[in-house]
Amino acid sequence: MPPLSANPPTALALGILPHILLPLVLALAYFPPPFPGRALLVLVLAALLQWRCAVSPWPPNTGDTRALRYGLACTWLFVLPAVERLVLHTPEREFWRVDNPPGHPSDARTVPALEGKRSGSSPREWSWAKMWWGVRLFVTPRAVGWNFGSRAINAQRVGILETRRRGEVTRVGFVLGCLVRAFWCYLVWDGVMLAERKLVIPEGWAWDRDVVGRILFSELLMVLVTYCGMTMQFNLGAAIGVATGLNGPEEWPPLFGSVVDCYTINNVWGNFWHQYIRQPCLGFSHYIVNVLRIPRRSSLAYLIHLTTAFAISTFFHILSVGAVAPGYYPLANLISDMSIFFMLQPIATMVEVAVMKLFSRYVLAPQPVQADSKTERKPNEQQMAGLADGHAESVVSGGVEGTGETTPTGKAAILRSIGAALCRLVGYVWVFSWFSFSGWWFVKGYAGVRMQDWQVPFSIVGKLVVPGY
Repeated sequence: MPPLSANPPTALALGILPHILLPLVLALAYFPPPFPGRALLVLVLAALLQWRCAVSPWPPNTGDTRALRYGLACTWLFVLPAVERLVLHTPEREFWRVDNPPGHPSDARTVPALEGKRSGSSPREWSWAKMWWGVRLFVTPRAVGWNFGSRAINAQRVGILETRRRGEVTRVGFVLGCLVRAFWCYLVWDGVMLAERKLVIPEGWAWDRDVVGRILFSELLMVLVTYCGMTMQFNLGAAIGVATGLNGPEEWPPLFGSVVDCYTINNVWGNFWHQYIRQPCLGFSHYIVNVLRIPRRSSLAYLIHLTTAFAISTFFHILSVGAVAPGYYPLANLISDMSIFFMLQPIATMVEVAVMKLFSRYVLAPQPVQADSKTERKPNEQQMAGLADGHAESVVSGGVEGTGETTPTGKAAILRSIGAALCRLVGYVWVFSWFSFSGWWFVKGYAGVRMQDWQVPFSIVGKLVVPGY
């Protein structure tokens, strides 16, 4: 694509065009009835447009527009779910709103059911309702309110609906709450970006107190800027969506979980971190498991789910950060940094699960169950049954609970509570140590593209605390 300096009007239009076409093509891909070759057509168009967006000279990779360029490169969070849904599924036949399941009398069904599957609930073909149905499916990467979405997220949605029915949550109150949260996130984001400008980031790990301290501080700032940036964007989107009446508060369950759950690596990725790509990663990994005929609930299947998810994360982080890398950081270094960070996570998670299983089996030896034999189960059987859900949904978040043990009382209960607290404390230390070590490569990649030089549009913190800012 020509640089913007050559024939500016044409070059500018060609630079902007892929960013406009990519979401339009994927949103409207749901509109026509299913036809042979739709999956291949969507895959080719999405790949081509995503690539053109990544190499587009607009916005320029200089000055204040670098942050905008990176932000546009992160639209893969919407592209990936749309591609998976259209390539591996027939949405009209497999997906429906949980409030409008197959057989619901609200609108007529025009697509027959596939053998062995329930009929979907898409509106009549070539209708405005069908177009809106497809747009709603496209704009929810987490599949909130859809039958294939996370049970935990949809349970949160139901909870919000119940609070609305009781009058505890109103549209106005929800919008104001979102704006307040977005404002506080903006302040933290602003302060972190100011702090990063003053931070001298080490070139690499060294067992020196000053170096380790600066690495840990840079990792903390990276977590804060990512968390606050995504939370701010999410709350602004929620405020706009609810204020305009496009959707209700129930369509915006919290993006992040509780930090209290971060006592295992599995919980960090599955319960705490955002789940924008949970469903598409599981879709691709389940496809691999089925093609290879691997037992769905085996350890090998779990490894495939983890590896697939983090490999996808690696690729798209390289793609998005790579959009602002030219002239600042070698692409080979960026590929190395992102690959090391993300592909270490499946290894650590598998080791973690294995240790927890051994600990449950040999240290916390279960007592005989005083109940009907039909209710008995082996230690951690329920957790292991859930391992097929992949890295984006925690299945060992309950630690070693659910082992079929009798409920202890008195002194035994106190000892068990102390033991559980110590186990959780060990878990926090483990998680902190692991991400302190592995997170360096993630920070190194972003530091290489000089993300710390970017600034917020208007620095409130700078005006208040920095003299002469």
